[in-house]
Amino acid sequence: MSIGDKEKVILEILSQESGYLNSKDIAAKVGVSTRTIARYVKQINIESDVGPLVISEKGKGYTLNYDNYLKAGLGASKVSNYSPIERRNEILLRILFNSPKFTSTDSLFEPYFISETVSNMDLLSIKNKISKYNLKLVRRNRQVKISGLESSIRQAIIETINKTNAINLKDLKGEFPDLSSYDMEFIIKQLQVIELNLNSTIPYPYNINIFSHIYILINRYRKGVIDSKNETEKLTDSEKKLISINVKLYKIAETVINNLSLYLHRNIPNIEKYYVLQYLVSSRLFSEPDDHASYSQEVQSLTRNLIEEIGKEMNISISRGDIESELLGHIKPMLNRVSNQINIRNKLLQDIKIEYADTFEDVKEATNRIFEKQYGQKLSDDEIGFLTLYFAKYIEQHPRKINVLIMCASGIGTSELLKVKVKKYFPQLNIIDVVSLRQYENNQIEFNKVIDLIITTIGYKTKDGKKPVILVNAMFTPNDQARVEKILKELEKGEN
Repeated sequence: MSIGDKEKVILEILSQESGYLNSKDIAAKVGVSTRTIARYVKQINIESDVGPLVISEKGKGYTLNYDNYLKAGLGASKVSNYSPIERRNEILLRILFNSPKFTSTDSLFEPYFISETVSNMDLLSIKNKISKYNLKLVRRNRQVKISGLESSIRQAIIETINKTNAINLKDLKGEFPDLSSYDMEFIIKQLQVIELNLNSTIPYPYNINIFSHIYILINRYRKGVIDSKNETEKLTDSEKKLISINVKLYKIAETVINNLSLYLHRNIPNIEKYYVLQYLVSSRLFSEPDDHASYSQEVQSLTRNLIEEIGKEMNISISRGDIESELLGHIKPMLNRVSNQINIRNKLLQDIKIEYADTFEDVKEATNRIFEKQYGQKLSDDEIGFLTLYFAKYIEQHPRKINVLIMCASGIGTSELLKVKVKKYFPQLNIIDVVSLRQYENNQIEFNKVIDLIITTIGYKTKDGKKPVILVNAMFTPNDQARVEKILKELEKGEN
């Protein structure tokens, strides 16, 4: 069959979908109107020798008749195994690693068997993506390169690489382009050198970041694409100060760069030692001292501010002593990452957002309020996710007891019996008192200041309606227990 580039693009888009796709979404991807999409689909089906390739259904949109698609030979080896996002990331990495040298667009897109229209869409997407790093995509005579600062190119590389799901270093081999077994062995040895010198382990995700950085150095120096300015770049006063207060870490960075120089058989400029140092001070190393005096005033102040503000946002009182020491150890390298623009990927982020949805949003709201005021920027969701785990752990270790008032019409004996039964089935409850209806009404304002729930044997509603009241049988039957269980879950959900 003979179809044009736009028709091929539509077929490729539909081949990536398992269900229906509406014409508006397809039109946005192709860059035409929905009416034009309908005409293209009609032409595709007219040109097909094996029956309709595209099925349309009102209210749903379009889907591929995959059997006919394969019969037409369109699903053979010339169909990319990559999703559009994966393909663009692979292409972006190849351009980044070769920049500022030009790379032929033919060589970039040849492995993916896509049309000229799709390749142009990919380059437009890449152009928009790298703009946040202050990088520019330069196109000339079917060649392309990325121009900008070497530090910005490396930042773009490491963030693109860090889309990998790998946690174990051994799993990284398939995630990095052109990573040989020799390079893999060398980089792992450098991580071991760091750990040996510090008598410490480098946990995830810091080990992945340092691994990625050394890999980038090997790749770019080997290709000879490092900007010549990088060879003679001088240290600023603030950079020299960072070295002076981290002498031990800087010596380790020197060792790593000297080893790299020997490995590549070429001189590596001194500025690279400082870049490795940045990663070391931005990593949480388990051998670091835990006493508060070892942390700067800025780290201590920020940590306490976060505990206080997040506690307010969550509407709970957080005991600083139970969380501060652990949080200090995280905040120190986190601030270094923010200062050095080092981004880490949180592989658990989506799980954290689902498992601790309310806690994540509270931590995000309070943290960004502080960071915008003090540093003029927001913290990434990846970093927010790591902080969330500390507060989620605190909540699980310090569940707030729900204060319960047990109330009956008059008989204290009945109330006391109910108290015993409630305590037996729900030992986590804090039963603050057992009262009659008259006692409660005479002291309602005071009781309501401290209680969360009233369990009663009489039909009663509080005057303000703010405190939940649950009516139960004095014998506290299984049905009553189930109803209390339900309302407790609702109360706990409202707190988190």
